[in-house]
Amino acid sequence: MSIKKISVENSAGNVIAHDMTQIIPDEYKGARFKKGDIIKEEDIEILKDMGKESIYILELDDNTLHEDEAALRMSNKIKNSNLTLSKPHEGKISLIAEKEGILKLDKELLFEVNSEDDILITAAQNNIPVKTDEIVAGIRINPLTIEKEKIVKVEEILNQRELFELIPYQNSKVGIVITGNEVYEGRIEDKFLPTLKRKFNRWGGNLLDHEYVPDDPEKITEALISLKNKSADILITGGGMSVDPDDVTPLGIKNTGAEVVKHGVPVLPGNKLMVAYLDDVPILGLPACVIFEEITVFDIIYPRVLSGENITRDDLVNLSYGGLCHHCPVCQYPHCSFGKVD
Repeated sequence: MSIKKISVENSAGNVIAHDMTQIIPDEYKGARFKKGDIIKEEDIEILKDMGKESIYILELDDNTLHEDEAALRMSNKIKNSNLTLSKPHEGKISLIAEKEGILKLDKELLFEVNSEDDILITAAQNNIPVKTDEIVAGIRINPLTIEKEKIVKVEEILNQRELFELIPYQNSKVGIVITGNEVYEGRIEDKFLPTLKRKFNRWGGNLLDHEYVPDDPEKITEALISLKNKSADILITGGGMSVDPDDVTPLGIKNTGAEVVKHGVPVLPGNKLMVAYLDDVPILGLPACVIFEEITVFDIIYPRVLSGENITRDDLVNLSYGGLCHHCPVCQYPHCSFGKVD
């Protein structure tokens, strides 16, 4: 790489070697062009207006890459379905979600790439719910230019396996069973169904049907099986998950023949959650805190279930690290520590 003086007329496509200040009296003073910018055809007239007849440019040899090209080469190894790339800006390219879903990343591969000198790939956390057009990673190099062989090595590392994957939410049909004698008999107003409808608006999923049943394990079992037979993709129960003798919802779930993954998870709020599978249909037994707390274990687990992920016992145990909600005055979930195990 070297610095060379050339005519402005012939500068398009070249890399500027230093910042160039533009002054417009009473309007603007600042770096109109920055070191590392690539000159475009439309920039030539602006440079002339700035009094530039000749400029200094960086001359790259065959073994050197500009930061934009280096970032683009790495990014092309990272993008995949449901993830797209921004245009390079000051040497950085953003990885952007094309759909709503769950971000998966290979943390070991991320660390391996970033262990290479001058490579900077910055990522959101694993298993985070993301929205359409949300930036999930930034890709760049540290210097203005880099040896081509370094990027070739990074490309080889990234060829090993996918660094990022976005699993979109499925258009799932959800069946809900609301338990409790007081709700079933109309003594109190049900709060579970309105809460879950609001959650569906945020995360996705379509209410297939719902049933109200008393604190009777047989009735709970019958309702769950009935909703499954109506082709529910996800089953949810609301209420009756504590240790009181009258709280028989866990028994009603077990009696369907479902395989219980875990009852009780190390998350606050939401300790009394039960996760089970009836054949391939997930059942979420929700504790009452889902009604009263803005964000709970439901908001961690449900989006992952909605993406089609099979929730394991280890997944739930691992939530003990990061499973404490701090009840911030202004909730930032999912952009906070809650539910982040990595």
